[in-house]
Amino acid sequence: MKQRIITGTILAVVLAALIYFGEGPLELLFSGFCVILSGLASYEFVKMSRHNKPIRWFDYTAVIGSVSFSTMSVLYFYNMSSINYLPGFYKYVFVFVLFLLLVNTVLFITFKEFTQIDFGNQILAVFYCSLGFIAFALLRKLEITLIIYLFLVSMVTDVFAYFIGIKFGKHKLAPEISPKKSVEGAIGGLIIGAAVATVFAQLTQVIDLNIIYVILLSVVLSAISQIGDLIASKFKREAGIKDYSNLLPGHGGILDRFDSSMFAAIFLMLAVILF
Repeated sequence: MKQRIITGTILAVVLAALIYFGEGPLELLFSGFCVILSGLASYEFVKMSRHNKPIRWFDYTAVIGSVSFSTMSVLYFYNMSSINYLPGFYKYVFVFVLFLLLVNTVLFITFKEFTQIDFGNQILAVFYCSLGFIAFALLRKLEITLIIYLFLVSMVTDVFAYFIGIKFGKHKLAPEISPKKSVEGAIGGLIIGAAVATVFAQLTQVIDLNIIYVILLSVVLSAISQIGDLIASKFKREAGIKDYSNLLPGHGGILDRFDSSMFAAIFLMLAVILF
């Protein structure tokens, strides 16, 4: 627990500094950090998908794809003057998806050891390990309070789900995926996480919506963050590992630390774009 607190504190300070200073001339400071996180996350995912077998040279195409997609995205955001220019980004995404499918198709028909499972894992690794961090970069580009709101709802939900689960948890939430998680913890984390995020959103006026919609959004984000955590746990459970890596002592890897906020970020990005 001590190591977890120390690592968590250092990570929080670094993340806060990058978020605070990541604007204007230093905008790529935070965006670049998101690209690095995407690359590390995709490497962790590829390594996990190999089930303790050696990583092959073509497995790294997923890492390259994730970094390329993230880099392309943050550079577009950097030159974007307002959210009204975002629809123009979709054509680049479409071209990237086609190119990614083409590369994996060539690998599939050229190399016998590149199987159908590898094809699926490669595509999944690229998007699973990049979209969340791309959302981080876009949210910070649009407004610093948006990224704070995101991390607030996901982290508060995670913390209170853990402690309420330890204190009051009696009913298992998903015993085959994450035995320590409880229904009581999930509900408690959702209520407190959504409440704190809603208060922050109202005080900062980060979201220009009716209070009812803000509450609903906060509740949905809190729920999605917990779903993201469960999905990451399911991947690990099937691979037979406890953590994605030991990069962050006491926390595991990048995916272990950002699994919940990645999913919530994607949904918040969609909400901001659509509403």
